[in-house]
Amino acid sequence: MSNVKLSKAKIAIIVVTAVIFALLAVGGIYCVATDQSPANAISAATAHQDKLVGKWQSQKSPGLSAYVFYDDGTYDTYLSTVNFSGEYTVKGNKITLTNPNTSGEVVYKYKVKGKVLTLTLIEDGKESDSNTYDSVDELKMKTLADLIGDSVKDSNTTTTKAE
Repeated sequence: MSNVKLSKAKIAIIVVTAVIFALLAVGGIYCVATDQSPANAISAATAHQDKLVGKWQSQKSPGLSAYVFYDDGTYDTYLSTVNFSGEYTVKGNKITLTNPNTSGEVVYKYKVKGKVLTLTLIEDGKESDSNTYDSVDELKMKTLADLIGDSVKDSNTTTTKAE
């Protein structure tokens, strides 16, 4: 049997190829274990919790609904000026909000695109309601009295236009 001498360049290529193969194998196992397509796994890997951290104001009901996600895994949610706090975990493209006082959990599929957060409620394994939130520097929550006043103004404007 003869000794084969490999150049440093060939050894480097073999090592790089082995590392790439190992990463692909681990990625394939991850995709099978989490029941995700490779495209979703890559998307989930790039949509880290970092994109989620910040203040989010409802597009549909500004002043009524908002979330603040902190980098320590805690969150605040607002309904008008009422605040609820809890903890959240991110796994892939799903976020689980937990209320530590009641151990209640809510699971959402989430997506951050630019400065817009979309939360889609998952109940019994099925997706239902979706809500979108804008990234904001400061929350501008309204009291219930303000919201009722806005509703009355909108109602009067609609009535005036109809006449």
